Amino acid sequence: MRIISISLAILLLALPLSATKYAGEIFAVSPGVLSTAMGGTGLTYADTYSAAWWNPALLGLKPSAGAELMRSQHFEGLLNQNQLSIVLPTENPTAIIINHLAIDDVKLTKLEYPDLPISNDNRPIVWKTVTNQDFIVYGAIARQLNPSVFYGFAPKLAYRNLASNSGYAFGADLGLLWQFTAKGKIGLNLRDFFATPIMWQGSKTEYVSPSLDLEAGYDFAPLAHIPLHLAVRSEMYSDDRSGSLEMGALSADFHAGMAIQPIPALRVLAGYDVDTVTAGIAVTHRRFGLNYAFRNSSPDGLGYSQSISATYKW
Repeated sequence: MRIISISLAILLLALPLSATKYAGEIFAVSPGVLSTAMGGTGLTYADTYSAAWWNPALLGLKPSAGAELMRSQHFEGLLNQNQLSIVLPTENPTAIIINHLAIDDVKLTKLEYPDLPISNDNRPIVWKTVTNQDFIVYGAIARQLNPSVFYGFAPKLAYRNLASNSGYAFGADLGLLWQFTAKGKIGLNLRDFFATPIMWQGSKTEYVSPSLDLEAGYDFAPLAHIPLHLAVRSEMYSDDRSGSLEMGALSADFHAGMAIQPIPALRVLAGYDVDTVTAGIAVTHRRFGLNYAFRNSSPDGLGYSQSISATYKW
């Protein structure tokens, strides 16, 4: 609770910063199919190769080494995502995650006669079609503080290419995992804890305000020894955005998810992600795995999203 209080204090201290609202959305597009299928939960779920993005402290549980290659289409193809996650087979597990985001066929317009004012005889025309892209590289390490507490650190570096502008960003996340019982865990991730700067060409700089993720997870086997994982997560922001819950400049969104494993080779997943439902399935055969996730359309009308990934365990 002391660490959670400190994290909340850091979040509140971020309020006066000159952060740009929604500047950190590129870091919020999560990797990993399983957590997506579980409603955007994952701070207490180590059985996925993208776990280090959700909470770098999960690496302290020494998960299996392996890799996941994912392809996602968000909002019916408006945003495309490619991702590679690797958990390295080292004595102290280390993870590397590469995330690529792209919006294709962005049309840039200009007036047919740029020196004249807009009119019926001088209308905007499409003069160029571009692709907006983001490349983000994460690293993650974790250590054990005591038998029940783990902490992790995840630095990140991003390159942004939007229309004719480009820029770089660097930041880091701090994770904590408390295994308070054999079945229960609490995970915390303080994202962009030192207000990640995004430096654009021309000396313009935006700042990503810190945000706090908090999740409670529980693993048990209520029916015929069939494993079941339940999780509830809250995302808390300090940049005066809209959310499910708003308290002045602070806001919060909520997620819930579950994963049930009726047989060792099959996991069925479902969840609630802020304002819509999610579902998915994960199948494994020896060292190989295939995963699929679906996120239904939100009330904002942006459309559904779906993800598929292949995994390999070594």
